Amino acid sequence: MTFESIWEQEERQGLQRRLRQDYPAWLRRRRQKRRTAGGLATVAAIALFAAVALYNNTLTTKDYESVYCNRAGTTDAQWVALAGKTLTRAMI
Repeated sequence: MTFESIWEQEERQGLQRRLRQDYPAWLRRRRQKRRTAGGLATVAAIALFAAVALYNNTLTTKDYESVYCNRAGTTDAQWVALAGKTLTRAMI
């Protein structure tokens, strides 16, 4: 064996030893980063869902006190009849 080949072999063994020693710590850090990223993604998704749900809820809960119509010839009795038919169909 020449000096160069012995030097390269020792250098390889030193690098292999260092990789074997550092691998468990590297793997722990990698797993921790994945958990943190997954947790942040979950929190962001829940926050987005809650924001959309609250926004849609505010849009759909409007109570109307009166109804306006452009047709001057429509009487209250006609509106009552129309509402009765519509509600009856909706409940069936």
